[in-house]
Amino acid sequence: MSSKKAKPEMNTETQAQMANQVADFAQKTVDQAQAAFEKVSEVAHGNVQLIDAAANAYKNRLTDIQLKTMEFAQLNMNAAFAFARKFVAVRDPAEAMTLNQSFFKDQAEAMQRQATELNELSVALAKESLKPVQESVNKSFGSLSKAMAA
Repeated sequence: MSSKKAKPEMNTETQAQMANQVADFAQKTVDQAQAAFEKVSEVAHGNVQLIDAAANAYKNRLTDIQLKTMEFAQLNMNAAFAFARKFVAVRDPAEAMTLNQSFFKDQAEAMQRQATELNELSVALAKESLKPVQESVNKSFGSLSKAMAA
């Protein structure tokens, strides 16, 4: 008596069917993996474009702010030099005080205007830098809403 158990034998047709099923399953798995990769790749490319658009908007507006700041510095220095020229020509202390008060009043007003203008540029920088992100978020939520409605 042999202690070996008898193995059920598979016929060739059953083996071929199983091999086909395994091959089909493997093919579907590869297809799904490729589709998932392509979707992730598409999202990654979109994110790169989004970051690029936001960075370009930021860079452009930041350049505007830098140029405006340099312009203000030049104007303020010109005003200071003009004041200095007038101040050294003054011979009367009362006139010096009047000139000094006038200069500081004019500069305070100029600085207020300059601060307002820089604030407007800063707000524009923030809005334009975030615009691509906002558009992307709106698009994503729109797609999500459509998908959930379907």
